[in-house]
Formats: sequence, C-alpha cells, structure tokens
Amino acid sequence: MIKNIKLSALSFKLLILLFITSIAFISCVPNRLNKDKFIIAGTYLEVVSPAKDAATIVHQEFKRLTAIFDSYNETSELSRLNKTYNTPFVVSKEMIEVLSLSAQVNKTTKGAFDVSAGVLFDFWKKLIAEGTIDKLPDEALIAQLKEKTGMQYIKIDPAKSEVTITKQGLKIDLGGIAKGYMVDKAIQKLRAAGISDALVNAGGDIFCLGANHHRAWKIGIQEPGVVGEVVSMQDLSDEAVATSGDYEQYFEFKSKRYSHIVDPRSGYPVDTDSISMTIITQNCTTADSFATAFFVMGTEDIREFLNQNQTTLRIFVLTEGPKGKRIQILQ
Repeated sequence: MIKNIKLSALSFKLLILLFITSIAFISCVPNRLNKDKFIIAGTYLEVVSPAKDAATIVHQEFKRLTAIFDSYNETSELSRLNKTYNTPFVVSKEMIEVLSLSAQVNKTTKGAFDVSAGVLFDFWKKLIAEGTIDKLPDEALIAQLKEKTGMQYIKIDPAKSEVTITKQGLKIDLGGIAKGYMVDKAIQKLRAAGISDALVNAGGDIFCLGANHHRAWKIGIQEPGVVGEVVSMQDLSDEAVATSGDYEQYFEFKSKRYSHIVDPRSGYPVDTDSISMTIITQNCTTADSFATAFFVMGTEDIREFLNQNQTTLRIFVLTEGPKGKRIQILQ
C-alpha cells in the first residue's frame, strides 16, 4: 500500500500522518519512570523504565558490545579483524551474528546495504569533512576504491567462529547495523532479568519494550530542523524504529544537494530527493539496516522490493522537490 500526500508549508506542521527524522519519546507519567542518560562510544544512550536496574543492565550490555563493534577503538574486535588479510580470525558469536545478518540484508537489497565498503565510506567522510567540494572525484579513483569492497570477500565460518577477509585492504564498516543490534541485545538482557517495560534509545535507534504503565509508549516525531516541533505521535509496544537521512549531513555541488550516505553500488553519495527514511518493525537490527538500505535504494526500488518480499516493515519516506515536501507511506 502506498499513499502520497503533498504538503504545503502550513499543512506540513499540522500533519497527522507519521514521518520521523529525529525521535524523542514523551512519557505520560514522568514521575513514576526512571530516566537515565549515558554517552558511550560517541553514542547517546537513554533508558526509561519503571525498573530501577534497567539502565544499569542496558549500559553494561552496551559497554560489552562496544568492545566488539567500536571501529574507533584500535583494540576492539572489529578493528583487529580489519587489520587481517587472508588469515582466519576468531571472533565472538555476536560478530558472526552481525556479519551474517549483514550478508542477508546485502543480498535482499541487491547490494544497497554493504558493510564491506568501509574504505569507500571513509574516503567520502574525510572529503565531506574537509569542507566545500569543488570537484567530484573521477570515476577511475572511485573504481579503485570499489576494488577494495565486496561481501564475497568476507568469509564467515560459524562452526569455527572465524571470519576471513580475502581482499587486501577491505575494511568492514558496521555503522549501519551495529547500533540497532546492540539495542536488541540490551532488550534481550532486560527480558532475561524479568523487566517487561522499558524504552531504549541509542542515538535515535529505539526499541519500545512492553508498555508505559499499561499504555503504549508514545513516540513524538519532530519536524526536520525545527527543535521541539512535534508533528505526530505514534503508539509503539514491542516494536523498534530507526531513521536514516541527510537532513543534518549533506553537501552541495553545483547547486545540487548530495547526501552524506554513500551508495556502495555506484561509489558516490546518494543522489535523491529523499530527506529521510524511517522504518518501524519488530526489531532494531532490521530497522537500522533497512533504513540505510532503503535510503540508498529510493522509492521506486522500495516498491519493487515490497512487491517481491512479504515483510512487516512500515516505511515512511519524506522527500522534497519543486512542489515542496511529500510523504510516502509504504507497507
């Protein structure tokens, strides 16, 4: 099902349908909830729950998983794996799980999601961070970088808990999936501890566990670029939500706007009229990875994906063109 709604400047603020670019939760009974905030590995982590020990459980799990997935830490498991070539490297069950899930998403999205493209992503991050881009890199340079990518060069052996990188110079980048996975693992820990109600928010990747005092968690949706302007609310229970977009990070070249998100298939930043892509589904790993993949794919390819796959995904696409902002709701 696809719905298209054109938005004027006034009706945009009054929109009752859901779109998400940044997410803030709103509690119905704040005095009875414990709210804790942390910064871990550069990620803003927030835990809300009537259970006093929920935040400690989530924080400890995030610290444990950060030692595996933090690419900025030279001693993390991911960093050490990325330094290997053609040598089996023993990894944790979590790394096996995330890489296996990444391979599945890569196949399902026909390469729009690709954790093997770390060298390519790093190149564009550095270029964009340097400031004004007066010339796009030529195709020969991009082709050289793409030579160091490819999911087929990441060999996963679950039986031996080993991963082998078979392309020299390939770098794994789990930025589009690890955070959502960490949220899901934290939720598992809460459930194992007998905690049935909590909201975990890791930099906008959110899971709403159970209820907020017998009512669904209310997620407030903020208008892009307007702090505190909530345009819609969504009730969520045992569901996750994640957003990918260029509303905060992008660059302009010859009066044309380019996303900071790179299409691993072309090697260049996504050229799209989409501002954000939001996924609501049953787990945060899926929401996180598909939000990135779908932003890369664009609405036409998403339509084709939905025609070929049965999913529980709810997809909210915000685009901006000559006629203003438009929301497309696909499911």
